[in-house]
Amino acid sequence: MQPPENPKNETLRLQALKDSELLFSAPEPRFDRITRLAQRIFGVDIALISLVADNFQWFKSRQGLDVTQTGRDVSFCGHAILQNEIFVVADATKDQRFSDNPLVVDAPHIRFYAGAPIHTDPDHGDESHEIGTLCLIHSQPRTLSKEDLQTLRDLADLVELEMRQARMKQQLVRAELAEQRLASVIEGTNIGTWEWNVQTGETIFNERWADIVGHTLDELAPISINTWMSLAHPHDLLASEQALHAHFSGEADFYDVQCRMRHKSGTWVWVHDRGRLISRSADGQPLWMAGTHADVSAQVNAQMALHQNEARLRGLFELSPYGIALNDYESGHFLDMNAALLAPTGYTREEFSELSYWEVTPEEYAPQEEEQLRSMQETGRYGPFEKEYIRKDGTRYPVLLNGMVVNDANGRKLIWSIVEDISERKRMQRMKDEFVSTVSHELRTPLTAIRGALALVTSGSLGALPADVDEMVNVAQNNSQRLLLLINDLLDMEKLLVGKMALDLQWCAVEPLIQTSLRENQPYASLYQVTLNYINNVDDAQISVDAAKLQQVMSNLLSNAIKFSPVGSEVCVSTGWHDGNVRITVSDQGPGISPDFHGRIFQKFAQADSSDTRKQGGTGLGLAITRELVENMHGTVSFESGQGARFFVDLPARSMSDASVGG
Repeated sequence: MQPPENPKNETLRLQALKDSELLFSAPEPRFDRITRLAQRIFGVDIALISLVADNFQWFKSRQGLDVTQTGRDVSFCGHAILQNEIFVVADATKDQRFSDNPLVVDAPHIRFYAGAPIHTDPDHGDESHEIGTLCLIHSQPRTLSKEDLQTLRDLADLVELEMRQARMKQQLVRAELAEQRLASVIEGTNIGTWEWNVQTGETIFNERWADIVGHTLDELAPISINTWMSLAHPHDLLASEQALHAHFSGEADFYDVQCRMRHKSGTWVWVHDRGRLISRSADGQPLWMAGTHADVSAQVNAQMALHQNEARLRGLFELSPYGIALNDYESGHFLDMNAALLAPTGYTREEFSELSYWEVTPEEYAPQEEEQLRSMQETGRYGPFEKEYIRKDGTRYPVLLNGMVVNDANGRKLIWSIVEDISERKRMQRMKDEFVSTVSHELRTPLTAIRGALALVTSGSLGALPADVDEMVNVAQNNSQRLLLLINDLLDMEKLLVGKMALDLQWCAVEPLIQTSLRENQPYASLYQVTLNYINNVDDAQISVDAAKLQQVMSNLLSNAIKFSPVGSEVCVSTGWHDGNVRITVSDQGPGISPDFHGRIFQKFAQADSSDTRKQGGTGLGLAITRELVENMHGTVSFESGQGARFFVDLPARSMSDASVGG
């Protein structure tokens, strides 16, 4: 079997077949009439109109055959389209190209085939293409006379005629639809249209043109180019004239201008006037123009408002006391910045614009920067994030950054950042910390002596005191104890903040630590008539802690829970596993924590009731110290509040069995 070759113009031929819109189209009586005539005239088993596609042939009309398509590799029509004349195979069994073809060996047992190529109608002088055949198929060998060949060609020409008529009808329908769509667009978009004879001034407007300026066509009659000029804003006439000359001279493809037109009400309407020259006179002079006239007042007014807003925002941008920067997301280059950002750097705007992100950021901040980048990728925001900037002279200063990712009109990703110079804040914090440290040290020495002296007096070593004196001495001793606790808290916080508090981290069994903290805080619980309870769910667990500092953490949490618990209630300490860590939970049955206080609960000197009439005392440093201690032991502290409060301390842990395996 010899499969048919592809014609030399196969690509163009397939495009012509596609453009015909016949492939896979619905059956049509006009084509079926021709195949029925061909079957009767020639007395054959099968008559087809076959369209040859890239790898199959499809039958637009068929008589005597049930299938709608076959492969192109076994088709006779694939050979027929390779020539302009009718292709005839008198006896396929004796033709080496077809003798072993499946369509010859098996059903429909083709013996005779005759195919007249069907050509497309050439468009605009292009060549025609053979897209298929009108073919005859019979199960017995046959020959065709000269008259038979002419008849088959005549029938194929009828097929081509029907194709041309169908194409013309399609083009006519498309033209009508296009005209209807244009009319619908003009009506639906409320666009005014105009035509203008440049030589005579004759002008034609539609109703919408007149409606844009608040008139009817009758009110504007007689209409001419002077009608347009009389309504146009005098200051816009020059721009219109320049746009016309540019179009007439060929410098611009269109006449395109925005101008103001006087409305009947006396207001000004912004219009977008756009047109094109559609003909010239015999001597080449501009003759007829046509165009559109659209009311764009809303867009122009919105644009003006946008410009005003941009100007206001730019003013706020430049006058902001905080630094503001705009960076390219991919490269990190600075695209814009305000004066507040530039001031502490020592750079000019031009110099700073040439810098990359890492030229102002010390390299040691790379890990933190990676963390902020992940935050931007996940949430579109980053910060607050504290680091340093490098000045032009090489010195550094601290900054606090917050930012968010945005996209510009072209989809480019940008980063807006607020960059706050916190040098002064840091200086004031250092002064405060130094003051607190100095005062604490200077107070603790005499206070310790005072407390010792009061203890000696209250012990009775110096003899019995009168009742009223004893009462006053006890008040003094209790207040000196409170003052000493305050000073110790201040010193602990100062050590933690400056990294001077050394921790001795060791693996310790959980249960003995908790039992010790409960035993040490039992007197305080008894004073408030509160019961302490312990639930242990980690029998063999060990945690990596400084045992003494953990006792300080537990004392802070337990004393708070006891202090805010009702008389006769219970404070529960429980231990369990949480995400591979041991979680210590301290729960009370008190009033809970006010939602307004949630965000400040771990801040220094923070108290839910900070008034001088509050019922519960305290320094406001306990929870701040607790967080610092826990985090320095590589743990975390958090809380929940509802009916009572629950504080959670999560610490690195291992089971004792793991410890023994690890040696």
